[in-house]
Amino acid sequence: MKKTVASIVTTRSQYARVKSVYQALNEDSRIKFDLIVSGGGLVHRFGDLTEIIEAEGISIEKEIHTLLEGGEPVTQAKTTGMGLIEYSTALDELDPDILLTSGDRYETIATTIAASYLNIPVIHMEGGEITGSIDDKVRHATTKMSDYHFVSTDRSMEIVKRLGESSDRVYQTGCPSTDICETIIQEDRTHYDPQPEYGGVGDTVDVTQDFILIQYHPLPTEYESNYEKIQQLIDAYKQLDIPAFWFWPNMDAGTDQVSKAIREYRETSDPDDVHFFINLDPHDYLTLVRNSECVVGNSSVGIRECSYFGVPSVNIGDRQQSRERGPNVLDVQCEADEIREGIQEQLAHGSYEQSELYGDGDVSERITDLIAEIEPELKEPMTPELLGIGAKADQKIND
Repeated sequence: MKKTVASIVTTRSQYARVKSVYQALNEDSRIKFDLIVSGGGLVHRFGDLTEIIEAEGISIEKEIHTLLEGGEPVTQAKTTGMGLIEYSTALDELDPDILLTSGDRYETIATTIAASYLNIPVIHMEGGEITGSIDDKVRHATTKMSDYHFVSTDRSMEIVKRLGESSDRVYQTGCPSTDICETIIQEDRTHYDPQPEYGGVGDTVDVTQDFILIQYHPLPTEYESNYEKIQQLIDAYKQLDIPAFWFWPNMDAGTDQVSKAIREYRETSDPDDVHFFINLDPHDYLTLVRNSECVVGNSSVGIRECSYFGVPSVNIGDRQQSRERGPNVLDVQCEADEIREGIQEQLAHGSYEQSELYGDGDVSERITDLIAEIEPELKEPMTPELLGIGAKADQKIND
């Protein structure tokens, strides 16, 4: 009898990270894979995923709208609540053997809460990572509600265990996005040009010449200052003379401020050699990342996937401040001069050696085999003994 695995994907970045696992699960004869697309994954301006997913041969079991517009902290919280309501109904109907979730999105915690109350065992990928932002709260809370953990790095494994998770439920698999990276390296589409296929707006960038890729996301914890911060990046880029592909931000609180600043720059300055995109297929997006001279912004792509490619990265501000990084990452504060100098330094350095910090390019098969082999059970309730707390410690707490 096939094992039923359900998963919910809500953003282009999340799908890029787990795409290879979804494909492997969908093709495995031991597994029935039920995929739900929700949230920003159904909204054009954040990158509608449905056509991309179906074009890759993966059937979508349900489409669920949960995203409340507004781009404010309160709408982010309400979207989480809407997700909890809708995902509870969907998972109750599907009744999967396992729920597979990943990362640190607010929809991730809604998904995990719903599954936990329905007594559906949860597998969490990419737990134990630390960024230093609000995402940590979601990620670590998801870890505590999950029953199995597929982590990316040695440090992540140690952190999950220190959070009190049993060693026999924690597996170091690596991050599945390295599988796509490895495929892209083998394909070697050196001068891939997304402009004819995806359109976008702005000047045409010559992909046979050097270019950089820019992507800056809002910080919900710095909601009031997102407009000013993206202006620093814009001011830094104005001082440079290199073409760029510039991507729209994600849907976190503050997205409207970041989008407004980018739109004003595009419409008032009409910059030469800058092309703006909302969204690309994850495979095509990462191909563009690999072909760039440098990735600039605060996306985890600059740390995770770029380390595997050896692409220089300029990481701006605090959004990724505590995430593990390879030697390809240069951290700068969100100040125009420092950003400009950082980009110039990375362009002068050139490519770095490949790092397998986050995976070896063969992760999805490893994860799929583990899922097929696991006999899913809810983990045992937390006890003092499980945490190694003895009678003396118990007595002290009781006193």
